Amino acid sequence: MKTKLHDTRNDFQAKTRHAMIELLNQQLADMIDLSLQSKQAHWNVKGPHFIGLHELFDKVAEELEEFTDGIAERAVELGGIALGTIQVVSKTRASRLTR
Repeated sequence: MKTKLHDTRNDFQAKTRHAMIELLNQQLADMIDLSLQSKQAHWNVKGPHFIGLHELFDKVAEELEEFTDGIAERAVELGGIALGTIQVVSKTRASRLTR
């Protein structure tokens, strides 16, 4: 998604910034998807190892949130927009599955 870049003090060329923002937004979609999958597992784990896995999946989701925030902020620092809505995540994941 090529959008108009916002003003920034970053001295990368516009073409480079666009490419980096696009890659960051792809990674952002992947991180959000993985985080949601971790929460899904956290909510639904059952069995004799319940508590250990329940806590593990919750910890994974928490750790991913920090990485997700950093990726989104970097896209904005480059003059872009962080595309982290569920609609964008769904569309990004669907397009990768059809390749």
